[in-house]
Amino acid sequence: MATKKELAAVDKLDKMFNESMQDEDIRVAFARELARQMLFNPNGAANSNHVSFTKYSREQITTWLQNPAANEKNLRNASIFMYLASSHYKRLLQYYAGLLMWRYVISPVKFAGVETAADKDSFKRNYYKACNLLEVMNVPDMMRMAMLVALREGVFFGVRWFDRDSSFVQKINPDICKISFVQDGVFLYTVDMSKINQDELYKYPPAFADMLRASQAQGASNWQEVPPDISICLKADNSITHYSIPPFASVMPKLYKIADAEGRSDVAEDQENYKMIAGKIPADKDGNPKMDFKDAEQYYRMMATNIGSGVGLAITPFDLEAFSFDKSSTANQIDKISKTVENFWQSAGTSALLHGVANNTAGVTKLGIKNDESYVFGMMLQAERIINRILKTELSGKHKFKITFLPITIFNIEDWTKLYKEAASFGIGKSYYMAAIGVPQYDIGGLNHIENTVLNLNKNLMPLKNTYNTGGGESEAGRPEADETDLGDAGEATRANDTNSNR
Repeated sequence: MATKKELAAVDKLDKMFNESMQDEDIRVAFARELARQMLFNPNGAANSNHVSFTKYSREQITTWLQNPAANEKNLRNASIFMYLASSHYKRLLQYYAGLLMWRYVISPVKFAGVETAADKDSFKRNYYKACNLLEVMNVPDMMRMAMLVALREGVFFGVRWFDRDSSFVQKINPDICKISFVQDGVFLYTVDMSKINQDELYKYPPAFADMLRASQAQGASNWQEVPPDISICLKADNSITHYSIPPFASVMPKLYKIADAEGRSDVAEDQENYKMIAGKIPADKDGNPKMDFKDAEQYYRMMATNIGSGVGLAITPFDLEAFSFDKSSTANQIDKISKTVENFWQSAGTSALLHGVANNTAGVTKLGIKNDESYVFGMMLQAERIINRILKTELSGKHKFKITFLPITIFNIEDWTKLYKEAASFGIGKSYYMAAIGVPQYDIGGLNHIENTVLNLNKNLMPLKNTYNTGGGESEAGRPEADETDLGDAGEATRANDTNSNR
């Protein structure tokens, strides 16, 4: 039996353990609180954030484009308004923002080999730390959101909220931000803290409280730099550093032409559907009415009660003749709208076929898509620098890691997957192939353990038959059928008519 002294020692250890666990719970709860952004404070007096935009004219936008540095805010607000008001403009921005798949691989920086066991453990530990950090950041979702905002407003200003288990990025109002520095090839920015009130700090990360105190010091500037470890700034056009405007601001005037064409079509259609009935009052040879006006008015009212709103009614003592100044038909009006919409997409530099405009030039469309892809690749490389700067800051020790985004889009994924598969079959870039088919690199080890150790799939399931593990006896003769996207106009007609069926 334990003595009183031994029991007291056990009780003391239990108490210390419970207190440490409580402290750990408090620390975790505090960290999670820091990673939670408050959007609405039920105890606050000023929670409403009303946003309104003005309908800008075509002439205003053209004038602002002549002096973009002085009209950043005007062009930005006009772009946001168009994004809300025009389905064509919204689809244009979402098309570019949604092109990239944001697939990536993780690799060491300046790798010089691993010699000792301790060095090997350190390498492995930092690798999994980088994997976990990228998983928590949810890079594809974060960068797609940042890219959409940058395309709409010219630049994305954001701050990271994070702890060890969660992370997200908050957008900062661009009206109070200015790009001020470049570090490691990444834009850093400052915020005008005079525009943020003390009672609004709950909307921002804790670092903003320090920034506000620093701005209130004697002789200090209102413009305070956002700490680099939480700063994220993605610019639509990084070749221009002293101002930021929406990259598609020049095509916004084209949207007014679409609205004008649709308005003219509506007027023409209303005119074609409108009918008028005229009742003639008989008159003698001198032009004097043979019917009393009260009687004519009575007949007029009787007819008026039996016709619809799209029919006009009149009574007159003389003959009426209709004249039409619009000789175009409804079909021509629709064709004018289609042509105006097509001109808008051409002005934006993207294929109109991708957005519902009739077109039969499949080959030219493919080349146009490649041009669109080259545009977003520039922003992809900028995003790569942003993420790698975060990894450089977060990872300590000798071994550092970086990510490399693969040039994979929703259109070229099959081509790149095929290329990486062929390389992987020769033992080159297996991680690239797995990333290309959508398996994140941080999942490879876990999936391999579950499939081969837990579920024993390598023993219980037979591999699917393919050209890598079967002979050519089961394959069909002849060349494999080409993908529809690789066919030209003649090829599409041949397949549709089944011309080669007897060859």
